[in-house]
Amino acid sequence: MSSAQHIAINDRFGAGIACQFTAVLMFTCMSSLIKSLGTTYPTSEIIFFRSLPALIPLLLYLPSQGGWQALTTRRPLLQTVRTVAGLASMFCGFYAISQLYLADYVALSFTAPLFGTLLSIPLLGERVGARRLLACLAGFIGIVIMVQPGSSSSLDLDVPVIMALVSAFLYGVVMVTMRRLGGTDNSAATVFYFTVGCTVVSGVVMSFEWVTPTWTDLALLVVIGLLGGIGQIFMTQAFRLAPPAIVAPFDYTAMIWALAIGWFVFGNFPAATSLLGAGIICLSGLFILYRETALGSRKTPLKRTSI
Repeated sequence: MSSAQHIAINDRFGAGIACQFTAVLMFTCMSSLIKSLGTTYPTSEIIFFRSLPALIPLLLYLPSQGGWQALTTRRPLLQTVRTVAGLASMFCGFYAISQLYLADYVALSFTAPLFGTLLSIPLLGERVGARRLLACLAGFIGIVIMVQPGSSSSLDLDVPVIMALVSAFLYGVVMVTMRRLGGTDNSAATVFYFTVGCTVVSGVVMSFEWVTPTWTDLALLVVIGLLGGIGQIFMTQAFRLAPPAIVAPFDYTAMIWALAIGWFVFGNFPAATSLLGAGIICLSGLFILYRETALGSRKTPLKRTSI
């Protein structure tokens, strides 16, 4: 390989990392806005505004993916499963965000790759080796350390924590379906059908529990959707420019952003046990990613993305 080719590859990888870094920051800012508005407005209303404005950047991005033809799907049933699981994950996750410290929620959401790894065994027939199984076990031990049932010094095993874990499990289902869809459908189609499905369903539910927002809150609700849509495009571009092994680890910078935003914006900081458990969960997810890369897997990486 010539030096010019080497420089070009490094430039692409650097651009991919920058895109992933930007996407994660946008998703974390989106989550902080959801947290700030989640106790004032019903979850269905927040999901509606998360979904509808996100269609704007997606439609602007569509021409670069081949136009409307990119929305063709060979697996409509699997797209439906992905949309239903993703929507249910979003409902559970948005409620959990409004009730938990931002960093605690982000840490619990990183259990999604653990669930995805285990679900790939019965649903995809994949063979998961002992090392990845041990990594999953370590991750679940991290959850126990964070929650410590019966201890007042850490998170309580209450409804928000359970909802966060249910959200992560459902996103594990999403990961498995996206591995199947990745071989047949354009990623733009998957994002489009999911976003439209969320808009329609949340719009129907929202009509029964609508709370009229102030002009300021309305602007913030629209920003939530724009951040989610633009962040998704940046993340898609990141994986287009560089291999998963290069960009996926930067997904875990969300913990840094969540800690900083939680401290400076909401004035809270997780307990030491929560940080320890979060660290174990993150390391477990990173090890699973490493093992998949080492095994030469070309499948969609098991990673946590925005809900």
